[in-house]
Amino acid sequence: MPENSRDPAAIRAGIERARQEIEQSVNDLRANVSDSLNWRSMVRRHPGASFASALVLGLLVARATSR
Repeated sequence: MPENSRDPAAIRAGIERARQEIEQSVNDLRANVSDSLNWRSMVRRHPGASFASALVLGLLVARATSR
């Protein structure tokens, strides 16, 4: 019998460790995606760009509706 085979308990422990790491990675990814799509956090991170975007959008709407 090969010496490099592990006992079932060690294999289960490895699988459980991998499952926990994947679960943590998925939770981190969800938090990052949620924060990235939150417009309030975007405005907090980039206030100048947000103001400029709102100004340009306002000018475009005003121009489109004034005719």
